[in-house]
Amino acid sequence: MVYLSLAPVFVLGLFIGFLVNIAATRLAAQRPLFGPLRCTRSPHRISPVQALPLVGYALQGGRCSVCRKRLPASFPLTELLAGAIVAGLYWAEGWGVSFLFHSAYVAILILVLVVDWKHRDIYFSVILGGSLLALAGLFVLPGMNVIGGLIASAVAGGFFLAAYLLARLIFPHIEEPLGLGDVLLALMMGLMLGFPNIVGALLVGPLIAGAVVALLLASRRSKIGDFIPYGVALCAATILFIVYPAPFADALQLPALVVTLDNLFH
Repeated sequence: MVYLSLAPVFVLGLFIGFLVNIAATRLAAQRPLFGPLRCTRSPHRISPVQALPLVGYALQGGRCSVCRKRLPASFPLTELLAGAIVAGLYWAEGWGVSFLFHSAYVAILILVLVVDWKHRDIYFSVILGGSLLALAGLFVLPGMNVIGGLIASAVAGGFFLAAYLLARLIFPHIEEPLGLGDVLLALMMGLMLGFPNIVGALLVGPLIAGAVVALLLASRRSKIGDFIPYGVALCAATILFIVYPAPFADALQLPALVVTLDNLFH
């Protein structure tokens, strides 16, 4: 039954990626989120067929069929990413409240990831919306509770606030060595993941950021002192712990951490 359902769920994920692309483009351009679909390269309107996830890009050969300007390859990549992750969620959880909440979390995290990667910004409105949704999830998702979620959020936010202040002291000549948006993102991560998964995401996130920086430096697409995609890495780590946390939690001994803390306070 799960096999038969994966295809429509994957298509659902493609449309989630499509909506993420629209939101990311319009937020960066400070345009209304709702309105007619337009080409990303020119202001003309596009047809529903042109806008179809993956299909529209493929039919046009990567160029707008009206203005003939090249379309961003990041658009179909974002759609594919969202489709694969949502299908993976369905494979792991099946249909239910957890799948619905986690799919929404993934959509918000991919939006933050895309905007931070492309425009080096994290929008407070997106974080606020995601945090309110995650706060609601603490009441209904299995294995989550309000107190644990708030503690996880405080730990994550406090950790990145300390890192933010320390970075400002160590690198006074750099305008923003670590963005305040990363602190807000960490708060939202805590609400989404709870404890102890937030600890794992805080450990894995910097490793992902380091790997991305190493690849950018090796490919000469970046140099020392350039933008470090902390937000991108944190979103990727959070998605990993939402979709399939078990192997990462076991590798990092997170269950043992819970037992240790429980013994300390009881």
